[in-house]
Amino acid sequence: MVRLEPVCSNDSFGAENLKKVQKLLAFLALTAFMGALQSSAQTAASEPAPQRAPQTAGPALGLKGLSPGAVSSASTVNEGKPSDESHRGEIVISAVGDVMLGTTFPDASGLPPRDGADLLDEVTPILKHGDVVFGNLEGPMVEGGISPKCRGKREGTCYAFRVPTRYGVYLKSAGFTVMGLANNHALDFGPEGRESSRHVLDKQGIAHSGEIGDIAHLTVKGRKIDVIAFATYPGAYNLLDLNAAVETIRHARREADLVIVSFHGGAEGTTHQHVAPADEKFLGEDRGDVRRFAHAAVDAGAQLVLGSGPHVVRAMEIYHGKLIAYSLGNFATYGPFNLSGENGISLVLEAHLLPDGNFLRGQVYAVKQEKPGGPRLDPTQRIVPILRSLTRTDFPGTGVVIGPNGELSLPGTVIPACNNAQPGAKPCGVP
Repeated sequence: MVRLEPVCSNDSFGAENLKKVQKLLAFLALTAFMGALQSSAQTAASEPAPQRAPQTAGPALGLKGLSPGAVSSASTVNEGKPSDESHRGEIVISAVGDVMLGTTFPDASGLPPRDGADLLDEVTPILKHGDVVFGNLEGPMVEGGISPKCRGKREGTCYAFRVPTRYGVYLKSAGFTVMGLANNHALDFGPEGRESSRHVLDKQGIAHSGEIGDIAHLTVKGRKIDVIAFATYPGAYNLLDLNAAVETIRHARREADLVIVSFHGGAEGTTHQHVAPADEKFLGEDRGDVRRFAHAAVDAGAQLVLGSGPHVVRAMEIYHGKLIAYSLGNFATYGPFNLSGENGISLVLEAHLLPDGNFLRGQVYAVKQEKPGGPRLDPTQRIVPILRSLTRTDFPGTGVVIGPNGELSLPGTVIPACNNAQPGAKPCGVP
């Protein structure tokens, strides 16, 4: 503070000079005040702004016609959601259901045009979103041999697949990093067929899990990830033996930062698209109580559970913060597959997991297949309302919230109407 002392008017300094001094001192005082004010403002600006709660767990609740991945407009009623800062260590998983790229059994007529070279081209950019890219290899990759399951049966009455070993490069080019080998076709050509599949995948640098002792080990962003594939058949990690399955998962979790469990279970076809709350039977086989198994897997330490087997898409739920997808359907199944109706529509699941494995957000990319097969993106997104309906029906309290373009969010997320809807137009939010 500048203090002005009084000066006598008869001082030799003179009245005129006094006025000049007073003006100068006043100017200096004003300059000091403005400098202090500017410094205070700069200090406030340099301090971090308070964090704003994220609006949604989903990546994009876009407007009708917008591509998935647009800027989100969702809000949520969930409390205590993590801040954006904690998302930096998230792991992205891309996952699909059944993969069978073509078969030489009973002859080469079951192979796709151009020897399958472009069969996965359209979906490859989406698959490669994932840090981990998983698929269920429905059929061994092997040359020649005799199928023990078809011995003595008439042609056309036995379904066995024999994928050319040279097709392994297509899986690698499409971005797959791990394949499940636990299913009802893994042994179509005996143990030798499954051994050949492992050899083909090893050559391509693709991890695998199938028979007992075969667990996929990956390292992603400095984190150890184990993938364990279960089925309902001898020789594989068996989901019907719940105690053994739980112990296997617990053991893996002690060593790995993240455990992903896949399973091949549940009855098949559009008449079995709902997840039964009990044991499922199909053609005399016990296909397991997949709800019980999936929940037990999460309780044992699994952070993501991926289902296949029914050949149709089933519901998705959040259990203790972890995502369970009960069936991902037919993804790339060329040749002797039923692709009519809902058998021919599926998806690529993209799941974003927090460092602790909890589900953060996700995206469904709609896929379709038309006879004889091969995945194509589906601009009509037919699978999205079907998945939404199945999820709401089967898991009304814990189901994933599915946005208009296949965005996946935590239960309780509110999807608003489009913010640029024209007057009188139907909003694109999901009722």
